[in-house]
Amino acid sequence: MNNDFSIRLQDLGKVYKLFPAPFDRVKETFHPLRKKYHQRFQALRNITLEVRKGDTVGIIGRNGSGKSTLLQLICGILQPTTGTVWKSGRVAALLELGAGFNPEFSGRENVYLNGSILGLARREIDDCLEDILAFADIGEFIDQPVKTYSSGMYVRLAFAVAINVRPDILIVDEALAVGDTLFQAKCFAKFREFQQQGITIIFVTHSIDLITRYCSKVCLLDRGVLKAYGTPQDVIDQYNKLILDYSSRDRHRDPAFCSLEKHRAGGPQEDGCPFLLNPEENRYGNGKSTIEQVGFYSLDGQPVQALRQMEGYEIRLRLVFHARVENPVIAYIIKDVKGMDICGTNTLYQQVDTGVCEPGTSLTVSFVLKMMLSGGGYLLSVGCAGYDRGEYVVYERRYDVLAFEVAARRPCVGVVDLDAEIEITRADDLAPRAED
Repeated sequence: MNNDFSIRLQDLGKVYKLFPAPFDRVKETFHPLRKKYHQRFQALRNITLEVRKGDTVGIIGRNGSGKSTLLQLICGILQPTTGTVWKSGRVAALLELGAGFNPEFSGRENVYLNGSILGLARREIDDCLEDILAFADIGEFIDQPVKTYSSGMYVRLAFAVAINVRPDILIVDEALAVGDTLFQAKCFAKFREFQQQGITIIFVTHSIDLITRYCSKVCLLDRGVLKAYGTPQDVIDQYNKLILDYSSRDRHRDPAFCSLEKHRAGGPQEDGCPFLLNPEENRYGNGKSTIEQVGFYSLDGQPVQALRQMEGYEIRLRLVFHARVENPVIAYIIKDVKGMDICGTNTLYQQVDTGVCEPGTSLTVSFVLKMMLSGGGYLLSVGCAGYDRGEYVVYERRYDVLAFEVAARRPCVGVVDLDAEIEITRADDLAPRAED
């Protein structure tokens, strides 16, 4: 094997047997005619992949695409149905944090128990014990039974054990953001430290921002098949297209919008909507207007749901009015995943006259903007309201109707990147020099 590689997967496949009922497994085992009660589910199919030493590889894909199964095969938790897995060096996995903890044991005892599960000798655990305790930072509770821990203390200790075993390969499944803000910062600092040490990292995430920020390579899985493997931006572009394709059953049509009425459950729809909408959106209003279509578009008119920081985009709405309305106010708001309003505007603030809308009137409204948000996930809300006899009335409002991701081009603090440029002038460069 080439010493430049940490992991090699060759024609890897995983098949599960799905039984309609638990007892059907027993019936199949003892049936005299070998009758089959199961259905085969191909979780992974013919995965061939090589990961170089020191690479940080992100794995992305829709739910159910086989991401976690692939990690478990690499770790050795699952055995492949077909193909081979080759690894070089010690593997540390952050999959189910604290899965090997005994609630009756103290935290210190569980460190040794979990370390032995990860393949460490007692002497090796002794050597890294102080690092583990310092990283977990749970103080005197380390000698108390784990069953008395809060959920935050539990995952902090579990993360500390897994992250401090000095691995050659680190496997992470959506486990980087645990605990409070300060602890999360510590986790990401450790992640960057591993990268600087040349440790190979494989991690699954739904955050496009983490992919662009940390990964040297990305692989895209879809229905158990490796669709792409390459640089982050190239694979993210393919992922975005994949998401849009799955949202539209009729891929030959080029719809300008999507009908929200037909998207209560999300996913592929008959009207060819190019977006995945939120089935839990909060909708209300008096019905005088209907926001039938909404979406994010690039400035060349392409529907997008994974956006690039500092590029221009258009939020486009189409409304139909069912009663006479004078000068309706049309708005959008962007929130973060915690529900905080980040930004937004409306036609009233911008002093845009929308005129008189009679029954049957259709309006198309575009908000053109520069995406200055920090990397991460956000939610788009839209609304139409107005004044009826001096009273503010909501005609149609849809909260959190569309989720979208922003991929950051560089790290920043907070929720907005103001695209600052840094200039430095040294005082000693400006000071006059003494003549010789």
